[in-house]
Amino acid sequence: MVANLMTNTPARDPFNNGVVAIVGRHTLTAADTPASTKIGTIPAGAMILSIASRVVTAVAGGTPVLGVSYVAAGGTAPAVGTSGNLQNVLAEAAGSENVFPLAAAVLPPTTDIDIYIGTTGAATSGDVIVAVLYVKPLS
Repeated sequence: MVANLMTNTPARDPFNNGVVAIVGRHTLTAADTPASTKIGTIPAGAMILSIASRVVTAVAGGTPVLGVSYVAAGGTAPAVGTSGNLQNVLAEAAGSENVFPLAAAVLPPTTDIDIYIGTTGAATSGDVIVAVLYVKPLS
């Protein structure tokens, strides 16, 4: 039931000891609008391996900063961009990159976490696809 990861089903559907990804797209329509986009939920105890991003259309306008954040599942959307608590230095130029979580990120999580991507700095345009790769904990 991997297809259910994006529809509020607890993130425990995939098999154990395999790399799993949640993927989402963030498309800006005005200054930091939408502020953030939820891309999925990662289960408690999961080991986040990397964050892959593909900037389809450059993030532009203002002084854009693209970042990824997490919050306890069901919580209020967290600050993103320069305040990203999972990664706050993703490239804004068109292209691809693969980065690691920030050393300060509290991982593995002790509860399920929702993952968000977004910008700060009044970015007015851009289209980004982000995948967060993780290994599901043993049940």
